[in-house]
Amino acid sequence: MARHSRSHRSDPGELDLLSSLLVFIVIFGGIVLDLTIWWKISLIGAGLTIAFLINRWLREQRLRWLRRQQLLDLSPDEFEQRVGILLEDLGWRQVTVRGGSGDRGVDITAERDGLRYIIQCKRYTKPVGPNYVRDLVGALQIQRADRAILVTTSAFTSQSRLEAKGQAVELWDGKILIQRIEEAAQLHATHQPHHRKRDALLLVGAMGFNLILAGVALLLSGPPTVAGSAQAGQAQFVGIASNAASNNNAAIPATATPKPTATPRPTRTPQPTATPAPTATPVLPTATVFNGGNVRAAPNLQGTVLDQIHAYETVILLGRSADGSWRRIINPRQQEGWVHRSLLTIDPAVDESLPIIASN
Repeated sequence: MARHSRSHRSDPGELDLLSSLLVFIVIFGGIVLDLTIWWKISLIGAGLTIAFLINRWLREQRLRWLRRQQLLDLSPDEFEQRVGILLEDLGWRQVTVRGGSGDRGVDITAERDGLRYIIQCKRYTKPVGPNYVRDLVGALQIQRADRAILVTTSAFTSQSRLEAKGQAVELWDGKILIQRIEEAAQLHATHQPHHRKRDALLLVGAMGFNLILAGVALLLSGPPTVAGSAQAGQAQFVGIASNAASNNNAAIPATATPKPTATPRPTRTPQPTATPAPTATPVLPTATVFNGGNVRAAPNLQGTVLDQIHAYETVILLGRSADGSWRRIINPRQQEGWVHRSLLTIDPAVDESLPIIASN
């Protein structure tokens, strides 16, 4: 039966699926929630960090499980992965489990002391015959490797050892394999404090990175608010007020129709006086909010945050700062203040006509 090729660095499909699903949920949530762009970046960054840490933890659990299992309790694929972990614990580099029906007699490739190795794994209970040694010698030439290792949980026949004599092939039987595992366990225990320190630094670094992202989002966009929620609340309030007014009008009882009175004699109608023409109300220029942000008391990032503007709102333009980077506006909640020019979509002609307002 053909075996599925996979590296021992990869966890089972269920764990990969769990990590992928978590990343998808985080990214989808960051896109769907109508937050400012900086809070979206902060949310996605935090989610990806959590997914990475969970995936790393799952991998560590997988490696611990493989190290604890008895060799004969493993499937052929798991045995190959266990040998790959053993090589890494012993200090080998570039360890890759290739396995599969088309492996051409090579389950693992690795490097040690500048030499390239190919490794064939046999989880057998009976002795390994010489044909496997001959196949591995042939694979040495095809793969252009420097040396080869044939690993088994059982033993080798005397003919197998004769075939390997004089060849660049090492034979690891069950006894040698157990010795290598004990050596790796000692090395692993020695390096454990270093690994724990590295993991702690990784966790602290990830938390620091996400705190920096959140700080940038808070500085540039203020506290996280879902854009459009304020507008929806205002619309709901107006609707409630309108319904209340309608109900009050309906509740007023009808009054009795007065009896007609005698028609008075016509009097002389005075001549109408000329009504002065109303003066035109000046139309203030407006702009559309491109991206939500803060309304500040001064035209700089140190100005006190008075309120927010949200995407797609319409604001009234009053003027611009001397350096041209900030605009004085009135938002839909009648809050006057300064917002950065990059947050607004303004007609160039309108923008040029705005007066310069000196900040206090």
